[in-house]
Amino acid sequence: MKKIFLDTSFILAYINSNDELHESALKLEEEENILSQDCFINNNVLNEVLTLTGRKINVNAAQNIYYGLIDSFDVLNEYDIINYTIKTFNIFKKIIGTDSKKTKLSFTDSSIVLTMRESNINNLVSFDQQFQHFKEINLIGLNYL
Repeated sequence: MKKIFLDTSFILAYINSNDELHESALKLEEEENILSQDCFINNNVLNEVLTLTGRKINVNAAQNIYYGLIDSFDVLNEYDIINYTIKTFNIFKKIIGTDSKKTKLSFTDSSIVLTMRESNINNLVSFDQQFQHFKEINLIGLNYL
């Protein structure tokens, strides 16, 4: 089994039938058999999924999603990474540069890159194009847009 990190964009599209990328997420899962692999998320992804689910659906759905995520995936604690915030800022600043409008990369996205590096995970399921900036990441998902 390969190790795969799941981004918020895929998780939300997969679980929310009203998401504009829901059909893409279902097709991606069916063709790539994503959820039968060793899947990982970090606390920041967990927080994003819960926040957005609470806003878009309701808080009860967010709570149910929480239990489903922690039962289904390995949640990596990015805060165990030595100098986590500094290292994440370094990734964030490198991509953002002096023009913060040139990318949609977020601090959470930067934490995903760091968590993947520190955990030796190269595969990322995401619909977010900004991850193409990282040559070490095998981005799975853009072909399904």
